[in-house]
Amino acid sequence: METEIIKKESFLPDNYQVPDKAKQFMKLTPGDNLIRVLSAPLLGWIVFKDDGTPVRRHYEEGEFNYEELVSMGAKRKEDGDFEWSKHFWLMLVWDFEAKAPKILEITQVSVLKPLYALTNDEDWGDLRDFNINIHREGTGKNDTKFEVIPKPHKPLAPEVQRVVDELTEKQLIDLNAIWKGKYPFEIYNY
Repeated sequence: METEIIKKESFLPDNYQVPDKAKQFMKLTPGDNLIRVLSAPLLGWIVFKDDGTPVRRHYEEGEFNYEELVSMGAKRKEDGDFEWSKHFWLMLVWDFEAKAPKILEITQVSVLKPLYALTNDEDWGDLRDFNINIHREGTGKNDTKFEVIPKPHKPLAPEVQRVVDELTEKQLIDLNAIWKGKYPFEIYNY
């Protein structure tokens, strides 16, 4: 007796992706990383536990002190000293390569300083008003260099605006979730 397999429709929906919360974070890869900033940044301090888990706190609370690093089991360098906390900006961006919204967390001073300078320059101002290319050279700790290149001011592309509107209207993102050690996107399907 033969078993008939029913194939009346697709096995999975055409736009289906296996949910992967880690994909919501953008990594600055070698070469050009064209972005559009979509939110004001959250400002804070980040330190990693020995198991790689990040611990973040709001900028106004200050850096983690030695006793806190000991109590949380912070990661140590090869010489045995702690990897101290780093200042970060965390914001929602549009990643033009992925054609998707992403969370970008920046700790590199060589990226933060030029972005800060742009926000204080009367010709540039709010980073949400223009695209930015963050060009990365190198892959290692000692050979990586960044260049921040602003693009001319222009309105947000309609297709990006539609995604931003959907995220806002359906309350699909909460950047403040990172303060509780959670993901900003509860569900990430981009």
